[in-house]
Amino acid sequence: MRLLPLAAIALATGGLGLTAVARAQETSNFHSVGFDIDTRDNDAFTSAIIELAADCELIALDEDDGVCRQQKANGGQIWIGLRAKGDALEFITANPAFVGKSVFPVLVEGVQSDPDWEPYEYRLAVRFSEYNIPVLIELADPREAARFADLDAPQDLELDLTAFTFNPEIFENEEAFLAAQEKLGEDITYAADFFIPSGLFGDETSARATFGGEILEAEKVTTPDGAGHWRTLVKVQGGGTVNVVFDDIWPELEPAEGKLISGAFWLSAQVPEAE
Repeated sequence: MRLLPLAAIALATGGLGLTAVARAQETSNFHSVGFDIDTRDNDAFTSAIIELAADCELIALDEDDGVCRQQKANGGQIWIGLRAKGDALEFITANPAFVGKSVFPVLVEGVQSDPDWEPYEYRLAVRFSEYNIPVLIELADPREAARFADLDAPQDLELDLTAFTFNPEIFENEEAFLAAQEKLGEDITYAADFFIPSGLFGDETSARATFGGEILEAEKVTTPDGAGHWRTLVKVQGGGTVNVVFDDIWPELEPAEGKLISGAFWLSAQVPEAE
């Protein structure tokens, strides 16, 4: 794939469809991994992506398609899908990712994709825990999809799984979590480590889940522009751990070791290299 200068990328983005931007807005939380990108305004979003694409690692996927990856020292990543179009590169997708401490054992059953977003975005179909809970998980690196495309049998794997959320809830302990449910008066009471593969419900499937778990580690990170975000490591059902990341926009939220966190999440995973 040809590596073209910033001016060429900028020219190509002039024809960027709103669908690509809307998708990024819907499924991303760039701030949660340290990228100061305004997804509320199409022009500002595109300008930020162009600037990042001018200074990141370009990885070829095929003759015309590639991804531009930028990696922060603290684990945050952004993956930008680019397509050769004449003498320029056209911006197609942008997604955040994170390299953390998660160890999430799964049984991989296969890989899924939407043809409209190949070869940039793929999801793993997996099961985990003794209850064989099914869930879809976005692959941060689209190149990993090839190794799961033609599985003869389900494959055991440990993922570095990150959950992005916009609206987490934090409880002092399990008693506080149960008391909050009783106060709502719901007919069903969830365990503190509940897990619902919400992305499998509805007309379109997605890499989403609603779950709760115990916080094992919590760190607040501040970017040079003063924006803060939290990175936590959470123990979930089945004994695995998940990196949970979210913006520091709720002063009352203070994640700490031993507390419980719950919320609705978008799931993205790294596939660690075999030792």
